Amino acid sequence: MPMISIYEGFFLNLCVLISSLFVYKQVVRSITKCHQTKCSLIISGLLGGILGVILMHFSIVTGVNSIIDLRVIPLMLTILYSGWLSTAITAVVIIISRFMIGVNSQSLSNVIFILLSWLIFYYCSKKIKNRWVSVAIMLILSNMVYTLLTILVPSTTSINYILLVNYWTVSILGGLVAVYIMDYLTKSELLFKQHKNFAFTDPLTGLNNVRSFDRAFNQAKKRQDDSVAIMILDIDRFKQVNDTYGHLEGDVVLRKLAAILKMSQGPEDIVSRNGGEEFSILIHNCTKSEAYEKAESIRKIVENSFFIINNGTKSLHITISVGMTIYSDTTKEIDHLYAHADQALYVAKKSGRNKVCFYSEDNPLS
Repeated sequence: MPMISIYEGFFLNLCVLISSLFVYKQVVRSITKCHQTKCSLIISGLLGGILGVILMHFSIVTGVNSIIDLRVIPLMLTILYSGWLSTAITAVVIIISRFMIGVNSQSLSNVIFILLSWLIFYYCSKKIKNRWVSVAIMLILSNMVYTLLTILVPSTTSINYILLVNYWTVSILGGLVAVYIMDYLTKSELLFKQHKNFAFTDPLTGLNNVRSFDRAFNQAKKRQDDSVAIMILDIDRFKQVNDTYGHLEGDVVLRKLAAILKMSQGPEDIVSRNGGEEFSILIHNCTKSEAYEKAESIRKIVENSFFIINNGTKSLHITISVGMTIYSDTTKEIDHLYAHADQALYVAKKSGRNKVCFYSEDNPLS
């Protein structure tokens, strides 16, 4: 058979492998969201085994009674990207599928090849830290096992050296391409999760961002919760901190304040950084007195806390001003809840800072 047919077969196998890896990642990601880790590992192993069977089906013909395939690559990928359970399942599926073709010396040789490759892949993945060096050694050692078995258990009376050369070529190239694609897909998935997370999370403090706050606030408005309160708090004279110590040290202060707010967070509270030095807390199922006590407690904790900056060489004391309102006690229209809390914050700032002010419809700006 002309050499071009081997390369055509290899190209077909790569197309099958790459497209299968895309499907594999999508299926595993969707399953992981819905099931526990053990279940996802089992399904991951089954998918790896199915991929091995598919690659066996698309075997590459290299001569008369001479074929090769990339069935060992899914085994290597499950070692690198999944747990031992997934790898064991992948190996079992590949072995069973080979026995279904026929039970003979070649199928027994395949079992030995899969098991030895499994041990090689596992050892290299644990002992060799550099990913690409590990993969290269995995493939070389696995190919050496394949070569030795081919010599000891030949399919014909003579050793097919062309088959060995072709197998070394396609297995190494296929393995490197597969790992590259899996790394690319894994990194892309990680970046997607990070960007998705950052869409609703403030990257500096880890709190909800203004988008998350708006979503939670809109949900509260739809429910017409009669005991929802909004607390808006702002660091007093924060500009002086930035001007004196720099914005990086100002970020340290913001993160410490965020940590205090997280510690004070109730099970149904929505704590957000709305921008700059302004934070908000959406509080469900509370009375006016409970909301005030919570705000006053946070204010005192902040006032009595040390904010360590400049790599631990400087400590600051800061204060916060808090504006609050609650529906439908101090605010009768739920759509005005945020605006009224913001007005109460203005009153707290105007009247001396470091205090908690509730909105009053009778005299909102006094």
